[in-house]
Amino acid sequence: MPNPSNIKRIRFDKNERSANFGFYTDMLWCCVPLLTISCFYYGMRPALLALTAVVVAYLCDCIITPLHGDGYRSHEPSSECFALLIVMMLPATTRYSIVVTAVIVAVLAKEAFGCEGHYPFHPTAVGVVVVGVCWPQEVFLYPAPGTVLPLWDCSDVPLVESMNVAIKSGGLPTASTLNLITGNVAGPLGAVASLVLCTCGLFLLVRGHLHLSTVLPFLLLCGLLPWLYPQLNELPLFSLPWTYVRQRIYLEKYMLLSGAVLFGGIFLACEPVTQPNRTSSRIVYGAALGLATVIFRYFGEYETGICFALLMVNAIPEWLDRVARRTERVRFMKKEEKRLAKRIKQE
Repeated sequence: MPNPSNIKRIRFDKNERSANFGFYTDMLWCCVPLLTISCFYYGMRPALLALTAVVVAYLCDCIITPLHGDGYRSHEPSSECFALLIVMMLPATTRYSIVVTAVIVAVLAKEAFGCEGHYPFHPTAVGVVVVGVCWPQEVFLYPAPGTVLPLWDCSDVPLVESMNVAIKSGGLPTASTLNLITGNVAGPLGAVASLVLCTCGLFLLVRGHLHLSTVLPFLLLCGLLPWLYPQLNELPLFSLPWTYVRQRIYLEKYMLLSGAVLFGGIFLACEPVTQPNRTSSRIVYGAALGLATVIFRYFGEYETGICFALLMVNAIPEWLDRVARRTERVRFMKKEEKRLAKRIKQE
C-alpha cells in the first residue's frame, strides 16, 4: 500500500481553461440581453446588482480556492456565472445584502465539494433557495415593470405578487401574450422576457450547450400535467383532456411563460456538472425535473419552484447513469448470448 506522504497532489494549471469554460462563458454572454431588458424596465439598478454579484463571486473565489490548495483560476468563470444567474432570478428591488448572501452561499456550495466539476447541487439553486426561505417577502415580491428604481434604497417602492399566485389559487392571470413575450410583467428581473429567453436558448443549442434530451422532457411535463389536471376553479375537479380546451390553452401559456420555467429549462437544467451524462438518463432527469417543478408550483409555499425542484432532482443523476450503464451491459450480454447461440447452432 503506497505511503500517502509520497503521493503528490495533482494541481490545476492556473492558466489552463476549465473543461466547461465555453459553457460558462456563453451563459455569461446570454445574461447580457436579459440584463439589458431589465434595465429598460427598471433603470440601472439591475446592472448594479449584477456588478455587485460578479465582484462578490470573484472575491469569494480568491479567498476560498486557496483553502483546498489549487488557488484562484482565472479561466474558470463558473462562480461569476452562478452569481449572474442568481441576480436574474431575483426582483430588481432586492437589497444588496441579500444578493451578497446568495452569492456567498452559492460559491460555498460549489467549493465545499471540491470546486468546479464536483458539486452535486446547482449552486445557483442553492443560493436562491436559501435567501428565498430567509427573506420570502423581499425575494418573491416584485416591482411593476416601468418603475424606475432608485440605485440604493427601494423600501418605498410598491411591490406586487407574480402570476404564479393566481395560478396556485385556481385562477388565470390577466397578462397579455405580448407582455409575456416582451417581459412586461412582474417577476424575476431576468426570467420573464420569453422572446429573449428563446433566443438565448437557440444560441446555446447551436453552441452545443443545450441538450434537448433534458429540456424537451422537462417542458413536456411542465405542460402536460397542467393540461391533464388544470386545477382551475372554473373547471370540474376531473375533466377529460379534450374538454375546456380554451381554458387549458390559456393555462398552458401562463405555466410555461411565467414562474421562471423557461429560464430554468434553458439556463439551469442543462448545467454540465449536475445533469446526467447519458441520453436515456437525461430524458428521465428532465421528466423528473418537470414533474417536481409543477408540484412545487401548485403546492409549494414559495415562488420559483424550479430551484426547489432542481435541488431535489439533483440527487439522482449519478444513480440514473449507473442504472443506464447496467442496463446497457445487460442488453449487450443478452445480444452476445444470442450471437453465440446462433453461431453454435450453425456449426
